[in-house]
Amino acid sequence: MREQQPRPESLETFRLLYPIFKEEVYRRRATMGQIARMGIFSFVLLLFLVLYFGDQSDVLLKMKLPFIAGILLTSFFLIYQIIQEKSRHEQAKLQLITLEEGFDFFEAGSYLPEKALYPDHWKKRPSLDSGMLVSILCLKGSALLLILTILSQ
Repeated sequence: MREQQPRPESLETFRLLYPIFKEEVYRRRATMGQIARMGIFSFVLLLFLVLYFGDQSDVLLKMKLPFIAGILLTSFFLIYQIIQEKSRHEQAKLQLITLEEGFDFFEAGSYLPEKALYPDHWKKRPSLDSGMLVSILCLKGSALLLILTILSQ
């Protein structure tokens, strides 16, 4: 069976889709970090406000449980958003890899003599995303620190 050559329209479609998916991959990754930074910054800011005004505020003493519930709900929502962005990032990344395979970026000799343009390990997706793990742990840690500070007031 003979390998079928791509039609010119297929190559043009690949050329149009490739930058779209490449941008989507970077945008989703940046959004994951932005969500985590926003949550961590908010919790740390609230932590300083609680430390500064906590002794003077009767509201904090009376409203500890609602504050803590709000922190927990916000944390869960932000973590859920990070996981959603990670899922969308992975889908875009897999599609990008498919396009790169279509362009023969991983095939030796396609662009460079006796060498592939992209290393083969770029096709593999890690089972654990360390960036997402650090984001979630920092978000949980800042929320926990805020909760412990509220409880100690």
